[in-house]
This record gives sequence, structure tokens and C-alpha cells, in this order.
Amino acid sequence: MTGNDAMELDDLKAAWKALDVRLERQVALNHRLLRESRADGLRRSLRPLAWGQTAQILFGAACVLFGAGIWSSYRDIPHLFVAGLLVHLSGLATIALGVAVQVLLTRIDYAAPVLEIQRKLARVRSVYVRGGLVVGLSWWFMWIPVLMVALAYAGIDIYKHAPEWAWYSCAVGVVGLLMTWLFHRWSRKPGREKLAAFVDAQLAGASLRRAQAALDEIAEFERE
Repeated sequence: MTGNDAMELDDLKAAWKALDVRLERQVALNHRLLRESRADGLRRSLRPLAWGQTAQILFGAACVLFGAGIWSSYRDIPHLFVAGLLVHLSGLATIALGVAVQVLLTRIDYAAPVLEIQRKLARVRSVYVRGGLVVGLSWWFMWIPVLMVALAYAGIDIYKHAPEWAWYSCAVGVVGLLMTWLFHRWSRKPGREKLAAFVDAQLAGASLRRAQAALDEIAEFERE
């Protein structure tokens, strides 16, 4: 091999090396842009959940004021005082749940590794579902004090005129809560895995389902 041939081979190797470096940079850039695009999709899928929590906080604040207006005015009437206080406390619980979910959502770093995002999203789901179950199931009974408070604003003391109504309503609440619990246990029995998965998905809500799907896409993309 002549000196010129050796120089041409060295130049060719240098050109290939430079091309490899540019290709690696281009692949890395494309990877980053695609991941950011899918991370934006994950962020967008969670926005409705954040908006829903804001609405929930406002609803809770309305319940707090709604109940406070009665328990503070009827301290001398025990059943109205208790009804107003229950509505007030229910509003506080609703606000606390909304704030807790909002805080967890703000702690998600969409540029973090997939496993970390999955862990934080699972935490959001857990708090949202469990808290939602507690607040939601309580409405088997909470509608009773809510109605008492609403009628009290109209100057009607329904418990005074029909106390048996409240006890019958509580009985209905017990039956409804029991039926809900029985259905939950029934759906968890072997052979009903699809039903159990469907129930869990509905409890999580559409926003969290879309977020999990977007996160799964990111995970699959990074495995390729």
C-alpha cells in the first residue's frame, strides 16, 4: 500500500467516524424529542384530573359554608347542629382529598425515569381511588344531613316533624353500603378478573387510564 493509499484510508476512517458521531447525536436528539412529545401527552392526559380536583375543592368549600351557616345558627337544636357540622366536616374532607391529589400531581417529574413516574402515578391513583371511595360511599348517609341543612335554610325542620324519616333513610344507607361491599367482594372472586379490572378502571377514572396508557407507550419506546 502506497503512502497516498494509506492517507486516503485514514481520511475515509475519519469521515466514517465523524458520520457515526453525527448519527449518534441525531438518534439521541430524535429519542429526546420523541420522549418529550410522549411526556407532553402524559401531562395533557392528567390535566382533566387536576381540573376535576380544583372543582372538587370548590365544591368542598361550598359544603363547608353551607354547613357552617346552620350549625353556627342552631347551636340550641342538637339535630340541626349535628347535621350542619357533618356537612361542614364532609366539605373539609372533600377539600383535603382534592388538595392531596393536586400536590401529588405537582410532584410528578415528567423528565424522570419511567419507573419513578410509574411509582408517583401509582401513588396518585391510590390516594384518588381510596379517598374517592371514602368520600363517595359516605354519601349513602351524607344526603340525609345535606337535605336537613337545605330545608333548614328554608325554615323547615324535617327531623322535628318526621324523625322516623331520618332513621328509615339511615336504614336505606346501611343496605346500600352493604350491597356495595357485597358487590365488591363478589367481583373479586376467581373467574371474574375482567370484571374486577373493569371496576378498578372505572374507579381510577378516564384521566388516570389515559395517563397510564401514555406511560406504557413511553416505557415500550425506551425498551426498543
